Amino acid sequence: MNIKFGEKFKQIRKQKGMSLDAASRDITSKSSLYYWEKGQANMSFEKVIAMLERMRIKPSEFVTDSLSDNLDFKEIATTYYHGNDQRLKELATVYLKSSQQNPYDRALLLRAAIACNLLKADTEINLFTPKDLSRLEELLSEIEDWYYEDLFNFGNTLFLLPGKRVFGFAHSLLVKYQENDNDYQWQHAAIATLINANSLLLYTDFHYAQELYSELKALKLSDNFAYEKIRLKFLDELILFIKTKDDSRINEAFFPMLDYLNFHQLKLSLQNTFSQLKQSYNR
Repeated sequence: MNIKFGEKFKQIRKQKGMSLDAASRDITSKSSLYYWEKGQANMSFEKVIAMLERMRIKPSEFVTDSLSDNLDFKEIATTYYHGNDQRLKELATVYLKSSQQNPYDRALLLRAAIACNLLKADTEINLFTPKDLSRLEELLSEIEDWYYEDLFNFGNTLFLLPGKRVFGFAHSLLVKYQENDNDYQWQHAAIATLINANSLLLYTDFHYAQELYSELKALKLSDNFAYEKIRLKFLDELILFIKTKDDSRINEAFFPMLDYLNFHQLKLSLQNTFSQLKQSYNR
């Protein structure tokens, strides 16, 4: 693992345009850093943290990014987007078995959870056992600061979680969002994750969906969040439809508004979502 982290550190250091001397000064020796990056020596955790902070890299993001290089996320995503459900099921089965054989390996659990999540989203097949779910919930419950990898992990395991847990984690994220007023990129990612969670709750637990939407609607989003505000308005229309079973307003006002704004691809995507929701509530 030291070898893996050293290689990743070197990539980031070069991307930042930082020399060995600049990265290591007053923390460790230049030669120690050189050999660690080459995988020929170890480096204490404290020194790695200090150098990451010098490069303005969050330690948790560095660790997750380093681990994810071996997690086959690319293969999972590619298989999902190509609609190869049989291969996706094979991957999910293999990863889940590996995770079950190594119950304390968080990286393996996340790989298995993401594969199983996409499989369930696409086919409604759920390979996750109650014990697997308990481990995932415990992992997500440890989130406090909601770094980017936390958004990623939560957002890509939503289909595996019961509605009450989706709402609970989303509420925790919403509290952290309201405390973070200076990182706009993170805010956009957080709002997107919250909207995705709210959308899922429309299918699984309408009570919690309404409650979360009320909290999201109370946020004072600037026009920099125009896309997110459109998605929130769409949630509003979906909730109205579920309550009234009347689709006239969404078809006669909301979707034409997207045409007026030349958001044709977005309109097609949201129309597909609306069609799926209608089918779900007509069963």
